[in-house]
Amino acid sequence: MRSFSTVSISIVICGLLLLGLRHTASAQTTAPPKEVTVDLEVGTTISGEGTLPFWLHSNRWGIIDRRSANGFVRLAPRVDLGTLGPVKLNAGAELVGRWSEQSSVFFNEGYLQADWKIFRLVAGRKKEQIGITDSSLTSGSMIQSGNASPIPKVRLYTPDFVGVPGTNNWLSFKGYFSHGWMEDGRVSSNAYLHQKNFYLRFFREQSWFNAYGGFTHNVTWAGTHPNYGNLPDGFKNFTRVVLAKNIDEDDPNFPSNETGGTLGNTTAGYDTGIEMSFDFADIMLHRLFYLEDRPGLWFRSPLDGLWGLSVDLKGFPLIEKISWEHLNTTKQGSKSFERRGADNYYSNGIYYSGWTYQNRTIGSPFLFTRPNTVGVQNNIVVMHHFGVEGNISEDINYKFLGSYSRNYGAKRIITNPETLQGQNGRFDRQDQYSFLLQLSIPVRPKLSLNLDLAYDTGELYADQLGGMVSVKYSIK
Repeated sequence: MRSFSTVSISIVICGLLLLGLRHTASAQTTAPPKEVTVDLEVGTTISGEGTLPFWLHSNRWGIIDRRSANGFVRLAPRVDLGTLGPVKLNAGAELVGRWSEQSSVFFNEGYLQADWKIFRLVAGRKKEQIGITDSSLTSGSMIQSGNASPIPKVRLYTPDFVGVPGTNNWLSFKGYFSHGWMEDGRVSSNAYLHQKNFYLRFFREQSWFNAYGGFTHNVTWAGTHPNYGNLPDGFKNFTRVVLAKNIDEDDPNFPSNETGGTLGNTTAGYDTGIEMSFDFADIMLHRLFYLEDRPGLWFRSPLDGLWGLSVDLKGFPLIEKISWEHLNTTKQGSKSFERRGADNYYSNGIYYSGWTYQNRTIGSPFLFTRPNTVGVQNNIVVMHHFGVEGNISEDINYKFLGSYSRNYGAKRIITNPETLQGQNGRFDRQDQYSFLLQLSIPVRPKLSLNLDLAYDTGELYADQLGGMVSVKYSIK
């Protein structure tokens, strides 16, 4: 039996939120629900090949099966549960039915949310992205994007920046702490996920200039390995994960092939950004310095990570926003005499499934898995990504994405999921171009038609054209 109870973690985190609640008369009353909204979407995807173009399945919360044409129904209710004393309650769900090569019916979301003062507690599956990026035109955060289904977690955080006392809001902070559960079917099954981040904002929110800086830390840990059995867990090891301490080599569950280092599989980064507001546009620059080990803390691979520029134009509806991003993951801690890709990003020698959830990368989709394989198959990448969105008319919205990537494979990949045998996964440079055009057209009040056209050309994927058609009905 696992010694570190997930129930205990939930109780601790819930207790932190409820610690300051007063037992007043008002706290004993519950306000009635205020609003119920439901989104119902029915759609289909097709392509000229057996698989789908990159942008038809990437960053779609794991709903679309990339291996074939899809038909899907998505039902997403959201309920305002009112208040319980000073606590505001909300709940939501998303039920998906998909017909494809891997047909499935599943809850992609299902959560209960409680807001109290500066805090928010969410238990369950709820969509979220972690990292400073453009909200709608991004290629995907390297830490946590919208590429995979939401991971079940209990998370406590501050949804908004909170002023540091005594600074008159010239300095604000935002914090996040969560415990999650990775899916069954991973190579190291029943693993936990620890995530935390902390950001500072300099200058006031209403200032024309704001600067942001923070650190994000994510660790897959514990679980059961097919060869080594139970991996280190328990509260003692939980504190090691939280504090990023080295693994205890005297732990009875210490894997025999480990040589020390921090416990678990780590993805992390220094996340920075600046925002400037002018009469003609709001401009954001952001930069994530990606790392997975202690040498990375000292910028051993300073060019690795995600760069971005977003321009939100004012008074020009045809082009409302323009975004550019650059991804580089080539150095990976390599020394001068080593081939690039030494750290094998998103991969791990114990947690072979790596930084993935349900065989999709949790971070950038340009570091990708393949169907019926284990772990990430391509993580040495240089990518440029361009996005633009706006309004063709008063009612018709559009979005265009165009991406160019140079791909070199990975240092080591698993070639046999049963024996876990691996080999060198590097390959000669393969260039790839992927494009997406989206249109959203209102048909009548609460009913919209969504059209997606995607195209791939290059050496990595088959040249193909594909599309998606969906109808969405919103009930409020």
